[in-house]
Amino acid sequence: MVDLTGYRLTFDDEFNSRSISSNGAGTTYADIRAEWRTADGKADVGFGRSSFVDPSSGYDPFSVQNGTLSITAVPDRTASGVLGSWESGLISTQGNFSQTYGYFEIRADFSNDSNAWDAFWLLPNQQSPTSSATNGHQELDVVEHYGNDDRSVYSTIHTTDPQNGIPWQTNRQVVTGLNNPSGYHTYGMNWQADKISFYVDGQLTGSQITPSDLHSPMYLLADLAVRSEGTATGSPITSNIDYIRVYSNSTNAVAVPQGRVSSPDGYDPGLYGAAAARSVAPIAVGSSPIRGGAAASSSVSGPAASSPTSGAATSSPATGAAAAPSSTEATPGSSPSATPAPCYCTGDRILTEHGEVAVENLRVGQRVVTASGPLRPIRWIGTRRYPGSTAPRADRPIRIKAGALADGIPFRDLWVSPDHALHLDGLLVAAGHLVNGRSITRGEAVADLTYWHVELDAHDLLLAEGAPAESFFPAAGLRARFDGGMGWPGTRPTAAPYAERVEDGPTLTALARRLIQRAGLSVNEPGFGDLRGSLDLCEVRNGDLRVAGWAQDAAHPSGPVCLDVLLDGAVVAMTLAEIDRPDLGAAAIGEGRHGFDLGLDVPLAVGVFQTVSVRRSADGAKIGAMRLDATGEWSRAQVA
Repeated sequence: MVDLTGYRLTFDDEFNSRSISSNGAGTTYADIRAEWRTADGKADVGFGRSSFVDPSSGYDPFSVQNGTLSITAVPDRTASGVLGSWESGLISTQGNFSQTYGYFEIRADFSNDSNAWDAFWLLPNQQSPTSSATNGHQELDVVEHYGNDDRSVYSTIHTTDPQNGIPWQTNRQVVTGLNNPSGYHTYGMNWQADKISFYVDGQLTGSQITPSDLHSPMYLLADLAVRSEGTATGSPITSNIDYIRVYSNSTNAVAVPQGRVSSPDGYDPGLYGAAAARSVAPIAVGSSPIRGGAAASSSVSGPAASSPTSGAATSSPATGAAAAPSSTEATPGSSPSATPAPCYCTGDRILTEHGEVAVENLRVGQRVVTASGPLRPIRWIGTRRYPGSTAPRADRPIRIKAGALADGIPFRDLWVSPDHALHLDGLLVAAGHLVNGRSITRGEAVADLTYWHVELDAHDLLLAEGAPAESFFPAAGLRARFDGGMGWPGTRPTAAPYAERVEDGPTLTALARRLIQRAGLSVNEPGFGDLRGSLDLCEVRNGDLRVAGWAQDAAHPSGPVCLDVLLDGAVVAMTLAEIDRPDLGAAAIGEGRHGFDLGLDVPLAVGVFQTVSVRRSADGAKIGAMRLDATGEWSRAQVA
């Protein structure tokens, strides 16, 4: 039995819904191979005695029901396709998902019609330049099934390597007999750097040495064709697919959640010991959610794939990357509030078509995976640097701890600038608005801080440590503040935001409360006692509002207190009073770990009175308030 212990699930479609289109944009599969598109653009010339059509042709070969994708071929139904051929369906992840090495499996009930020719196969993102009718081409056939030979399964390696006089059927093909071909079977292939092994129903059926030209990313295809020897007439032919799953044991592999298992015959072989990511349902990833139960186009590169070097895991932003382009140093003390910019920190890993790559190793022209599915090219990379420890508190990054947003999201700690927006509940929310003192923090000093700006051909969502976070938005005059050394080829993108950006109000408050509860706190914890504490400090420095003080619950004298910070009565942040303050310890106030000190990027009007207050989230009991007058001076305000 196949054993995938140590592997991760990197692609999964349980076919609970449909995600197929003629061009693949925003979906999992394309139904037409672009290089084989017919003149009317509605069909693929296909092979055998069949064409593959898009539903716009007038015939739809696909249907999804009860967790099954059905592909049905019919004789010459429309004017599209090749005249006199059958019209059927093909699905392809070209441009949306590819992987080097790993285990690839389909579970299907193939047709026993004598005309049927079912297949699940892989093609390289880039064919070898030596591919030709004489030299062969690159292709991995996990399974080919012919209805006129219903009890046999063919698994074949196609390569440009010389055959040295040996028939390719001898050293490039594994043929497996099926005692009972009816019903669903699994067909798998474990593609490794040294050998390629084929499996039927989890059992090894044969292995071959991996050819020299099969060490680069390949994408998936599945289809129902009609044999060349078949007739051009007959009853419709249908094949059914239960799921398609892909796994990887690469250290750079990104696990995806498994979709809802919906076996049409009540049996599922499971993941063979492989690991899947936990669900990310609490985060609304994009306004066009990923359909078809499939992963968000997670391309994973193996050791032999050509890709930039991935960044090593770190617990804090790395310093001084040698590979960075030359940059213009930011002036210490400059305010991000004046010109907000979405920025990643050195060491943050961004998902690309070749797997996760540290942001400092990204390059212009490289394609990144967007949260809604499609790949987009990088058009500009800028930097902003603070050498040594010159970054003012207002410019210090936000740390979003692993799992702060949802189970396994982000995968590890993500560091971004305060104005960098995440996509949560269908909205763009600046990280600075989500600070809670426990799972999302701000104000840590970072030596040699470098911010990285990654711009695509349109404002979109990258997957940073698995979290949907915005690309650079080119607000007027903003780009000029940063280095353009990794420049822009061609036309600038249209400055249209990906989604609505929320800065305040009840929606933001509810979101912040959900995240603070996720951090292990309760905003409605029963049994609270008398509240002790003080709002000791409010100040504005470099555009940053700093709020500091302490709080202790008499009924829980050793535990932290969850607090709301309000500006003119509106909640702008939540935090946890748990910072160690020696003065409190010396005064025998618990163990002294009751302080709070956070920097907030909130708009402060000029020349008007404004009030900052701090209260316990559970019941609204206040510990203090301070008022900013029209001259910019702070004074204590009466606590209601």
